[in-house]
Amino acid sequence: MERPLGAAPFVTQSTREHVLTIVGSVLVCWLAYFGAVALVYDSLSVLALEAAIEPQRVGTTAAGIAVWGYFAIAFVRGYGGPVLNAIPYPLAILTLAPFPARWLLFGPDVSGLISRFVGWFVIEPMITVAHGALPGLGLFVLILTVWASVIGEDAREAWERTHLSPEFYDEFVDVDA
Repeated sequence: MERPLGAAPFVTQSTREHVLTIVGSVLVCWLAYFGAVALVYDSLSVLALEAAIEPQRVGTTAAGIAVWGYFAIAFVRGYGGPVLNAIPYPLAILTLAPFPARWLLFGPDVSGLISRFVGWFVIEPMITVAHGALPGLGLFVLILTVWASVIGEDAREAWERTHLSPEFYDEFVDVDA
């Protein structure tokens, strides 16, 4: 079974570079998440309880902006994946990365987790992730729009031919095909 074109990485990067891009994004997520909470609340201890929703939303908003900004820069540099950088990678990292980090720092709060997922039928965690996803995605679009307009049409087309696979280019970029 072949990998879908949308799930393919940039062709100019190695597997090691691809993995390092993802690991780097997780580190950026944690730094922004915990940094914002420490800055706003003067302590990370407010994250000790899983049911502490407001500090998680503050951290998630900062992490979303940082992670999508990171992936926009990675996109410009040709790391990650042309489709994966836009939504799948940042959304998965924003959704999953804070849990193990909080649990490593404070230990698991299973009752708080159950109250968030069972009591609200997963709606509340989705709202928390949306606090980071919406401004983050907006920053991603802004960075790519500014980048594409600054480098010019010829440089953008050269970038596309260099970093995108021929199949991906023919399917999604080449309008004359």
